[in-house]
Amino acid sequence: MVGRFRHLINDLELKDLPLIGRKYTWSNQQDSPTLVKLDRVLCSTSWEQLFPNCLLQSCATDGSDHCPLLLGLQDVLPGKARFHFEAFWTKLEGFQETVATAGASEQVSHCPFDTLARSLQSWSQKKVGHVNSQLALAREVLHQLEISQDSRVLSRLELWLKNKLKPHCLALSSLQRTIARSRSHITWLSEGDANTALFHAHARQRKRKNFTK
Repeated sequence: MVGRFRHLINDLELKDLPLIGRKYTWSNQQDSPTLVKLDRVLCSTSWEQLFPNCLLQSCATDGSDHCPLLLGLQDVLPGKARFHFEAFWTKLEGFQETVATAGASEQVSHCPFDTLARSLQSWSQKKVGHVNSQLALAREVLHQLEISQDSRVLSRLELWLKNKLKPHCLALSSLQRTIARSRSHITWLSEGDANTALFHAHARQRKRKNFTK
């Protein structure tokens, strides 16, 4: 089977994309680990000509013994995110108080909905936090430790941190999936999107009134 696979690679004239960041892609996760490069990305010459700026990078192995590989084709500039009302906010402690405080506070903006949006976003950051950012930071630290492990023995403190980061990444990933699932449910479609649409409709109406005064 291995010989047939190698012959297929040769027949298709596939090449191995260079991996940035890691020497090895698999570990047995021991204190004195066995490190092997098992995972690769192959491409044809014509494909590489279509995507000359492609970049193959490694990610942290938070949920597997294998190192995930991330293939980027081109730079994508993120757009400006708009305020989005999360349906689960209403079930969290402190939501009603935040809304009441925002309504009673001195209006920084001409539109009270802008003040409310900023208050809810600030409250959400403190209450829930930015899960994506926390997960990205944890994975990056874990990734750097794994890169260091490719070339040297980690210290006891580094091993302790590495072992702590793995379950932490899994917990954050689970929370991320829970939020994603809640957004895909019918309740979120009916409540979350409806609340967001209502919020922005009132905000636009208020801004139009202020503009015509």
